[in-house]
Amino acid sequence: MKKRNLVICSILAGSILTIGTAGLVHACGGPGGHYYGDHRGDKMRHVMKKLDLTTEQREAIRNIKDEQREQMSTKRDEMMDIRKALREQVRADSYDASKVRELADTKAKLMADMTVKRIETMNRIRKELTPEQVAKLDSFKERGFRRGDF
Repeated sequence: MKKRNLVICSILAGSILTIGTAGLVHACGGPGGHYYGDHRGDKMRHVMKKLDLTTEQREAIRNIKDEQREQMSTKRDEMMDIRKALREQVRADSYDASKVRELADTKAKLMADMTVKRIETMNRIRKELTPEQVAKLDSFKERGFRRGDF
């Protein structure tokens, strides 16, 4: 009876350990332990790795992205200020439609500016790539940047 219980406990412990390890591997993004997340920058970084960039291309793209990051940081700060002002309008004792409209218009313009900047940055990055790399990048985009692509 003791031997049987020991065998059952060993099997149970092994199963729990296996399931726990599999869950951990899944949580960390797979067997390689890389987590790619859902952030655009994370995906783009890994796509760029798959394009076999030269050192010069990597440096040029890094410079483009650094420049964009600085500009977008300012715009994100502005966006946060607008959101805060809109939240304050929700809590205000009196409703000021013209103020809300002004904030909404400013937010819409800022969002449009950020969209234009992102597309401009992507266009500049594409100009640094060879035609083969552009085709590979486009194929990743068409398929939706699936995890298996990385």
